[in-house]
Amino acid sequence: MSPPKSLIAAHAVAISIFAVVYSGMSNFKNINDTLAFYGVYHRNPINQMIHFFGVPCIIWSLLVFLSHLNLNMITINGLPFAPKHVLNYATLLSIGYIIFYIKMDLFGGLLYAPFAYFLYVTAVSVKVKDEIRASNEIMSQSKKEDGDRDANKSVSGSTLTSWTGTGRALKIAAVVHFLGWYVQIHPGHGVYEGAKPAVLQSVGGALTSAPLFAYYEGLWFLGLNKDLQQETKLLVDVYTKELCDSGVTMRACADYV
Repeated sequence: MSPPKSLIAAHAVAISIFAVVYSGMSNFKNINDTLAFYGVYHRNPINQMIHFFGVPCIIWSLLVFLSHLNLNMITINGLPFAPKHVLNYATLLSIGYIIFYIKMDLFGGLLYAPFAYFLYVTAVSVKVKDEIRASNEIMSQSKKEDGDRDANKSVSGSTLTSWTGTGRALKIAAVVHFLGWYVQIHPGHGVYEGAKPAVLQSVGGALTSAPLFAYYEGLWFLGLNKDLQQETKLLVDVYTKELCDSGVTMRACADYV
């Protein structure tokens, strides 16, 4: 039986996401360049706080969607706090983020890795629980319609073709994803920052640098790696002035007149 068109389209979207993110990763030279790119558009403290919560919401919801797309190559079992599941796009994206961040900055990357793992495990857990719920609902319905004898056969055939589960996990992820973008774009950039979001300059660059920048805001708040914060601020000033001189309109340009 050929896969449903929705599944084919979902795989196409997942591959596109990978292409965009990994293209963004290839554009950054070092940790300062990575953080400064995003920092240019996130100078306001309130906007930074909004992104501290909003960015993980976007990444988590993206992982929930990607975890629904199994690659059917390896069954993953025994990971701490993670349910048994099949290798999927969320697995590869999480590994990619961790490797890239460790490459950019060993200190920050190693500290970010447990948080990235937390996002991955919770996303996969939501997907697996929804998958089990879908199977139980199909079994219950099958028992009503066909009797106990044919129930197991009905379940196995249905779960193999239903990649969305009950659909509830994807709906929750969609709402979280929308809210994550909304709070950043409207109040974050429109009201407090007075500048367009970084995603409008480079989608890949934003998706690549945003998680680490948001995480580092928390580390800097705790007083960790302050030297990198000062270096990033200096480079942010350089990049901001270059943008302002090129005609880009943002509230921060008033500081360079």
